[in-house]
Amino acid sequence: MSTQSKIFRPGQALFSEGAHASSLFIIKRGAISLRKKRGPETIEIGRALSGEVIGELAFFDRKPRSATAMAIIEVEAIEITFDSLEKIYSNIPDYVKTIVASLAERLRRANEQILRLQKKTSLFSLPDDTLAD
Repeated sequence: MSTQSKIFRPGQALFSEGAHASSLFIIKRGAISLRKKRGPETIEIGRALSGEVIGELAFFDRKPRSATAMAIIEVEAIEITFDSLEKIYSNIPDYVKTIVASLAERLRRANEQILRLQKKTSLFSLPDDTLAD
């Protein structure tokens, strides 16, 4: 399997929302902010820490990146190419692939729902200084 250990500095993107994907990452150390665009801004929808995998959705459903992954602190990650994973995944029964693709699609829809809910909530939020004591 083709893997490569990489170091990412704080503020450096591992990948960007909407980009074509060709690999996933296992976080060996550090912390990643997962962000989605909301108008001209980006909002954090989650974090990934040591031992977690990011970028796997694109492998299972072959869609562009659903979010941007940005290093919060220095990150060491193992990058695994989709080509090398495909050699293993091709031996898995089709029904298992269907199950995994379905789960990936549900997760993408859940991420979009979270974004919509955050947008609605922010419309009704008041700045802290407007609250009465």
